[in-house]
This record gives sequence, C-alpha cells and structure tokens, in this order.
Amino acid sequence: MIKPYPALCKDCKHGTVETSATWNLLCLHPVVNAGDAWALARASTSDQGSSCRDQRERRWFAPCGMPGKLWELKEEKHE
Repeated sequence: MIKPYPALCKDCKHGTVETSATWNLLCLHPVVNAGDAWALARASTSDQGSSCRDQRERRWFAPCGMPGKLWELKEEKHE
C-alpha cells in the first residue's frame, strides 16, 4: 500500500475521535504520545492521545509531523 497524498489522520489506524469533542482527532501512536506531556498526563482513559492537529503542525524533527511519517492505513471493520 502506497501512502496517499495527503495522508489524512482520519484515515490512519492511530487516529481516533475525541469523545468530549467529536470534531477533534487524537493520535494514539505510542511514539507520538511519548513526546507529548499532555497525552501522558490526561486523567481520562477515553481521551488518551495527542492532538492530531498539534502533531501535524510540527514540521521539523517531529515523529509524524506534516508529512505523516507514521501514517498507516486504517483497517476496515468487517461485520
């Protein structure tokens, strides 16, 4: 699978919708979260993760950043 351009967080397997703000996406990738103090200190277990927008805004030396370096295709759920 070739990564699409642009690689959208909503299509990444590590992206999830924040339960308290459904317009906001969170990144659950452990490498991204390891460098995010807010993600590591959240009290709510349902909203763990880094803000996708904040992570994508980072351009230099970011684990994922604007290019979406850690992007992986979200697997479709088959019922």
